[in-house]
Amino acid sequence: MTQSPNLCFEDLRRGLGIPGPAAGIERKELRGWLKMKFCYTPPLLKFLKIELPSVEEETAPFFCWDLHILTVQGRKTALAMNRNSRYSILLYGMKETDWKVLPELIEQEIKAVILREGLSEFEAARYFALGGPLRILLSHGQTSTASLNWAMGALLQRASLLDSRRLSQPRISQVMNDEVYYSAKFSKEGTPREFFLEGFRCL
Repeated sequence: MTQSPNLCFEDLRRGLGIPGPAAGIERKELRGWLKMKFCYTPPLLKFLKIELPSVEEETAPFFCWDLHILTVQGRKTALAMNRNSRYSILLYGMKETDWKVLPELIEQEIKAVILREGLSEFEAARYFALGGPLRILLSHGQTSTASLNWAMGALLQRASLLDSRRLSQPRISQVMNDEVYYSAKFSKEGTPREFFLEGFRCL
């Protein structure tokens, strides 16, 4: 049975993490929330020796990724976490040249994980097309900090799964993204993978 447009819109709104009707968000205003953002944490900014504006923008969390740096087993590691779902990707053993092209590496890895999750090239391309030009801003907010702490805890508990021979870490990422937690955004328990894939519905 075909889903009604209104129900489809509601599924999309929830999947992208956009506030509901109580916040005054209507269908015609949805496009303004679709903005691809990489939000760098203060430790990452300090490491890269750059400054970024702290700008509050109305953005669908599904298109927002918080980027952080940490050292695991003596190796510099980039952690990117989707703000809506806690879906996380890792780049382990980053070299100086890698940090210079961090946005490009993260974009490539996001596309790779979309395909690894069984979605199509078209869906991967559409995700980035809907998000528009990439914005790189300062990460802020207690919710982002708490979610990153959760992801780092999951990573450190399973550090033995890291593969020193490769930059991308699909094995440990898969385990992290299968961790069950309660999502206030979705008002239910689930995994980062489940919540991330839910965002692709009705796109």
